[in-house]
Formats: sequence, structure tokens, C-alpha cells
Amino acid sequence: MTQTLNETPTGSRLHIAIFGRRNAGKSSLINALTSQQAAIVSEVAGTTTDPVRKAMEILPIGPVVIIDTAGIDDTGALGEARVARTLRVLEQTDLALLVLDPTAVADGYEADLASRIAARGVPLVAVVNKIDLHPDDGEMVAWARERNLPVASVSALTLEGLGQLKQTMIKHAPPAWAEPSILGDLVRPGDTVVRCIPIDKPPPRAG
Repeated sequence: MTQTLNETPTGSRLHIAIFGRRNAGKSSLINALTSQQAAIVSEVAGTTTDPVRKAMEILPIGPVVIIDTAGIDDTGALGEARVARTLRVLEQTDLALLVLDPTAVADGYEADLASRIAARGVPLVAVVNKIDLHPDDGEMVAWARERNLPVASVSALTLEGLGQLKQTMIKHAPPAWAEPSILGDLVRPGDTVVRCIPIDKPPPRAG
């Protein structure tokens, strides 16, 4: 029996996580990719507090989960907790998108995150956002290319460059990322599983 998109277990989907600074356009990007209002978009920095997950399908990759995260530059006691949750998302990430804001200067935040992602062996795509407002994205593109990162320039608002981004994601998605699993996502790392194997015939049914 063929599974429908909504029936595909979470553990059998490619997990694509979106990282970046506050107000870089991460939430706008997940909405653009999913063609839905999956995340709240606001000009107020720090709107996204917890990871937001949305299931969809990207052909020819197949079923995926896209995860929006809090800004890596969040500050204060609550901000540090949000950043910690963002970094924990890395443990579930198969493909990472690093959203770059052309109005900001890429510095330690982006470099640190890129290093963490590389250390886990996760493919990383740099996404220069807001090209509708700031078409001169050369500095951010250069930053990504200096680090040998594939890069796509987009506008999450007008959807310009979205097709190129999807093609870049398809190209750099890990090959054979999800082998079919009998248990799907019912069993997770660290769980205890008891396997019962019958050695006798079942007792006769009561009359």
C-alpha cells in the first residue's frame, strides 16, 4: 500500500532547518517554500521563539519537514534559551539553510553556526534574502563563496529566486537520506525495544 504525503512518518522525512539572525527573513522564507502562513512574520525582532515545523513535499526529494528557528543572535536570558533550542535543532537536521540579511554584516554568529553545521557533516546552503529591497548582495554572496558554500539569492516576499533555491536544495540534499523503515518514527535513539518471538503454538481457544 502506498503512503500518502500526510501519512509519511516524521522520521522518514528529510529535515530541512532554516537558521539565521533575527529579522533575516527566516519565517518569510518558510512561508514562501510551503506556500502557506506556516510561521508568524513580524518586523519585531525575536518573533519566532520556538522551532516551527511544517511538513511538505519537494520533488524529486520527496516528503520533507522544514523547520524555522529563533535568531542565532538573540540576547538576554530568554534569548540564550531560544538560541540553545535553535542549536538543538541541528541534531535533527539533514540539510541546513543559512539565511543572510544583506543589510547586516556576516560575522561571528554566521561563522560559528557554519562551523557547527560543518562539524556535524550536514550540507549547508547560504540564502541571501531581501534582494527585492537590496539587489546589491555581492558582499554576502562573496562571504558564502569564500567558505565554499552553495548560495542562492532570493526574495521571500516576491518569490524571486525561489526556483533557483529549490534547485540548489535538491542538488545538495544528502543522497539516499531516508531508507525505508518498518518502524518509521515510532522508535527513537535511546529507546528500549523488547522483541517477542513465539516458540510454541498458541493455546487452543476456549470452547
